[in-house]
Amino acid sequence: MTDPELQAKLQAQLQAELDPDFQVVRLLGEGSMAHVYVAREKALQRLVAIKLLKAAFASDETARKRFARESRSAAKIHHHNVAAVHQVGMLEDETPFIVMEYVEGRNLADVLQADGVMTVDQACSTLSQVASALAAAHEKGIVHRDIKPENVVRERDSDRVVLTDFGIAGILETGTETITRITQQGQLLGDPRYMSPEHLRGEPITEESDVYSLGIMGYELLTLRGPYNAKSNVLMATAHLRQEPIPLAELRPDADPSLGELLERCLAKNPLHRPRASDVAKALERITEDPHAEPGKTEAGPPAGEGLPAAFQNMPALQRFLGELRRRHVYHVAVFYVLVAGTILTGADLMLDALPVPENTLKVLVAVALGGFPVALVISWMFDLTSKGVRRTESVVPKGARAKMLALQFAFLSAALILAGLIGAWVLG
Repeated sequence: MTDPELQAKLQAQLQAELDPDFQVVRLLGEGSMAHVYVAREKALQRLVAIKLLKAAFASDETARKRFARESRSAAKIHHHNVAAVHQVGMLEDETPFIVMEYVEGRNLADVLQADGVMTVDQACSTLSQVASALAAAHEKGIVHRDIKPENVVRERDSDRVVLTDFGIAGILETGTETITRITQQGQLLGDPRYMSPEHLRGEPITEESDVYSLGIMGYELLTLRGPYNAKSNVLMATAHLRQEPIPLAELRPDADPSLGELLERCLAKNPLHRPRASDVAKALERITEDPHAEPGKTEAGPPAGEGLPAAFQNMPALQRFLGELRRRHVYHVAVFYVLVAGTILTGADLMLDALPVPENTLKVLVAVALGGFPVALVISWMFDLTSKGVRRTESVVPKGARAKMLALQFAFLSAALILAGLIGAWVLG
């Protein structure tokens, strides 16, 4: 049986089982695991995309689980730049299918092949939308695992892009829910051109891996090539693991330096040195609004210097410092600390007289509260509390300045500890 005959048979079977709710129009395409058809939903008179698991995988329990996981993952995400899932079902022979939003347009691989490199503004807008979609997925504990131009569709007659194909998405362990990973140990899923170093090493794949792949895609949108000189999959894997990316400025001189610095940070070998997808989206929006914006200004909202007296408006260093305080939530920690410490001290003042405790207990509590304040601020500068636990706050300074920043952090921490000791000695003295 020829391929056209097989496709006609599959389409006829799908139509027979989905009638009268859907009218299958045509085969849209196929991936490694599924066929995708365009159909018309008769009740709402809208076009939809129906993804049907290939027959070769339909009898494989692992493949069915992956496919079912795709539908559950995608259905959790409600975002303008993620294809919406309308319905999940199964044919009579237990072949699963998903009814999804149909996005009429071309994937970015086809766009690049037909139109060549994007302008800097087009690339920033596209990457910002994909980063925003990833941020929405990451908030749900979902890692895409296969970010590449083929999985991003640009809608016809608009600038909207849509992230598709969560077919090999992994669900992180969140809360008390433990997800059994379906992928067999040692099996690599995805395109080697976009794999992060930790993916290649067989380590757990987290949202930082998506950010790495996004950085690779950013280079391709701007240069039609990746950030490494590699002509085979083996050399590409070695480059991901060991080589530093070619500076974007060498490949695309008209790109703003802050854009190059952002993409290079996305490609950091250490996942903890990469920005979050939400920070990437905010940074790209800011670069688009102001091509000369500082790359470190990734926090949404008013500029760090807004509201300062006019005399301070032209002090970039001060504005950057205040912006870092806001980005690292130091202000929030300060307010929270004052409220909690004030509550504890007030309660202690009212209760200690009635308790058999040493006479200077209240002084000790005051000393600890005052001395702990600068220490808490410095620690909040250095670390973040996330759903995955405590992690170092992502640095936005250029790579060459990170050693100086690290030295400053420990210098400030040492000074805070010394100040805490002096405060304690003064209060107790």
